[in-house]
Amino acid sequence: MKKYIETLGKIIEKQAAVSPERARGLLTAAYSWVHFSGKRQTGPGVRSAYDYMNSAVAGTIVDSLRHPKEAVMVNIFLPCELLHALGIQPMFPEGIAVYAACTACQRFFGEAAEAGGVPESFCSYHKTMLGMAESGVLPVPLMIANTTLACDANQLSFRRLAEFYQVPHTVIDVPHDCGEEAVHYVADQLRTLGAQLEDQCHRKLESQVLRETVARSRQTIETYRAYLAKRGGVTLPVTMTGELCSMISTHVMLGRPESADYVSRLLRAAENAPDAATSGKKRIFWMHTLPNWQDSLRDIVEAGGRCELVGSDMPAGALLDMDPEQPYESMARRVVYASFNGPASRRVEEAVRRAKEVRADGVILFCHWGCKQTLGLSQLAKQRLEDEGLPTLVLDGDGCDGRNVADGQMVTRVNAFLEQLEGRGA
Repeated sequence: MKKYIETLGKIIEKQAAVSPERARGLLTAAYSWVHFSGKRQTGPGVRSAYDYMNSAVAGTIVDSLRHPKEAVMVNIFLPCELLHALGIQPMFPEGIAVYAACTACQRFFGEAAEAGGVPESFCSYHKTMLGMAESGVLPVPLMIANTTLACDANQLSFRRLAEFYQVPHTVIDVPHDCGEEAVHYVADQLRTLGAQLEDQCHRKLESQVLRETVARSRQTIETYRAYLAKRGGVTLPVTMTGELCSMISTHVMLGRPESADYVSRLLRAAENAPDAATSGKKRIFWMHTLPNWQDSLRDIVEAGGRCELVGSDMPAGALLDMDPEQPYESMARRVVYASFNGPASRRVEEAVRRAKEVRADGVILFCHWGCKQTLGLSQLAKQRLEDEGLPTLVLDGDGCDGRNVADGQMVTRVNAFLEQLEGRGA
């Protein structure tokens, strides 16, 4: 990590301990720069697309810090078209924690949460958000809404924060079993959430605006599917940050114009990219979150010349058709039939399909600290992927908290895995 970022992180941490408002101001200023510098990117390549989407995410975080009463705290799997149609910003732990990690101030917030009784073994994304909230840096949102899909940290952290902030809290219960009965059950809950949002923000949720938002979601999903279909035959300089941008664009920011523009840029880049055979790199499919703050892994995956990321399972976990004339049922179907819902085998089979689609040579399954679901399915996934001819490395790490990372060991294991893949192709 660059020295000036480390210096900024130390300043933010010192201010967070004595003046949360000043720390918030520093974070707002830093993310405002990311927003300003990235939104002017107009180049044709994927790196330009990533800068553009990173700018959009930063802008969302900045707006939620400046205008928290126009923001709702959500989990990554909540259908947020309702928020976008009302002009409300999503405030989500996966974005907040990753940005804190990339600003080198995550450690303070993790330790603050642990000092408040949060277990050391708890998911570090949610732990970071809890520390930012309870230290006073993360302001009080309009309300909190989350689904039961797909991590157990949702059920604990959002309830705790609702009690801490004293704001309304809605939980969308997603049945594990797929079917139209489950879709209608979730759709009715989303209608209730829409009414609650109207009451809280004192604005009318216009049905036409919601249909237009869902139509953008449909366009984004269709375009991203077209990108994945092209991705298998080309080589592109994909980054960890880029895959995180793709995950956000197909989840909490789905329905926003920026997400539709972003995936269109990805598709154009793939259409003009060199043939995959020209690269000579091993193609890696990634499962779960990506530690984009970790320079050592980024050096291998992005700049080392031996491999390239060809995709990850989180962005592609719910690319279902959507009908703007049935917005609530469409949003509900997306979460009910998501690969992250139900038995682990559903997620594993979807990963097999996607890895083959992008012609991966191997898979890295990243066991993020505190994520019991991913840890629990890791051996099942490894066996199933390898049965399909996809060598798989189960890699323990942390998507945002460097305290839980054995950096040298991780580098050694990834390099050994690449040697294994290179040996297969010899």
